[in-house]
Amino acid sequence: MPPPSQFFTLMDALSSLDVDKFKAFKVLTTEYRILKASHGGNVAISTDILIPKTLLGSPDHERSQIPILVRIHGGFLVTGSSRYAPWFSNWILDYASKSNAIIISPNYRLLPEASGTEILEDIDAFWDWLRGNGLSQSLHDTGHSNITPDLYRVLLIGESAGGYLAVQLALKYPSTVSGVVAAYPMLDLRSQFYTRRYEKPIVGVPNIPNSVINEHLQANESGSMPRVVTTANPPDRLELAFSIVQNGRFLEFFGTDTPDLFPMERARRLAASGKSKIPPFFIFHGKQDSAVPVDGSHRFASLLRQNFPDGLVQLHVQDGDHGFDSDATLNTPWLRNGLSVISAAWLNSTPGVSHL
Repeated sequence: MPPPSQFFTLMDALSSLDVDKFKAFKVLTTEYRILKASHGGNVAISTDILIPKTLLGSPDHERSQIPILVRIHGGFLVTGSSRYAPWFSNWILDYASKSNAIIISPNYRLLPEASGTEILEDIDAFWDWLRGNGLSQSLHDTGHSNITPDLYRVLLIGESAGGYLAVQLALKYPSTVSGVVAAYPMLDLRSQFYTRRYEKPIVGVPNIPNSVINEHLQANESGSMPRVVTTANPPDRLELAFSIVQNGRFLEFFGTDTPDLFPMERARRLAASGKSKIPPFFIFHGKQDSAVPVDGSHRFASLLRQNFPDGLVQLHVQDGDHGFDSDATLNTPWLRNGLSVISAAWLNSTPGVSHL
């Protein structure tokens, strides 16, 4: 069945977005994890390092203790990549430049070839690489040893499925995260939106049939497709992602084997452990979001406020569909106000002293 006309309209819209948006940065790509594939050989998982060119031109003494902005891409955990330009918000790039911060944007294994547990394993490995010597070594190996990343000032930003992963990192490693910005994040994965099939157009695209999923799985079984996928730039796998969600099959591939797969359950377990501190959260979501229902952000923010009464949890909800912030700038009032609190926690962190 050919894709609906609305799908082509979506792709035309994505293709029309600025793809030269990284010109203000020097972009490095390195590997943070090497996997031994079951079929033999190795699979490397990469991350991009984006260094503002203004930072490269500054004196050496101004390149020490540089804050870090970790940005994690979305795509329903099925598609997307670390530097897919249409999904890399301009305001994030501007925010990093204004803050003289380096951006680290990782890839990770994708559904349905990987499970949710395996994706979280990748993100944990990325965090170990970042918090260990991996980032510093990569800067040294590429001739940037005079740039010293500040591991006490690490901000997490994630969009959609990337918001899910950013929140998961923050809840697992709360004392090493300075703040979290989650844009229309996937947080309530047990809701019927992900587990039941019904008519649910996503950004104007009506339900894509189950056959798209089944044909993809058959191709995997036949060996005609890669068994490990870590990057995909739409339109690659975008129909597959929509179909998995629209047909209520997300948890079939994501899994349910551990409570820690689900942010709300992880947050409850964190509170029950006696750790009553979390980094500041800024969550924003569109009221009419057709890809990730806004109810999940409402429930998650309420849960954090109840379980972490001393925590700072901002939730901004306004009219708009998925990706409503595409035209936002650092001067957009709601974004400026939300980031002002995050900036205070992120950029003013004191080395050696936990923000908690």
